[in-house]
Amino acid sequence: MNFLLRSLLIALASLALLTGIQVPGFVDQYAKRVDAHLIEARHNFRPFQRIADQYHQGSIEKLIERHQRSDDDTFRAEASAIQQMRDRVRDLQRQALALETDLAHRVMWMATDADREILDETRRSYSFGIVLDRTTVIFGIVCMVLVVLLMEGLGGLLRALKPRQNQLFK
Repeated sequence: MNFLLRSLLIALASLALLTGIQVPGFVDQYAKRVDAHLIEARHNFRPFQRIADQYHQGSIEKLIERHQRSDDDTFRAEASAIQQMRDRVRDLQRQALALETDLAHRVMWMATDADREILDETRRSYSFGIVLDRTTVIFGIVCMVLVVLLMEGLGGLLRALKPRQNQLFK
């Protein structure tokens, strides 16, 4: 039985190592998607910013207000569309800025604040790869060690809770 448990521990440690090695690549692919979305959002928003620059001293808020006050239903509807584009650019800029840090902070940020739509996009199209740079290897080893420690701790706890066999029957 001990051999079986050791084999399971080795398999789980190997899985943790391989998973940990994938995390930096996943984070990188997510960051690239954020960057691509930001480029596209800026491209789509640029004509409205030019209009704001030309007629409203660069104030996109004044352009939106002008659309909101219009008697034309089409222009009032455009106000909401322009606002949404502005908000999307700001959100993507915030995400891109949040990803300009070390791997541990990027992973924690993605676990709590990442854009769920872009995260799902990244997950669906993620291409597995093994890039063996220092950060990736360290992250993989840390994941492996954490799983081994967790499993060893769990095993120790189970052994401690297991009822002691009567010494007379040994």
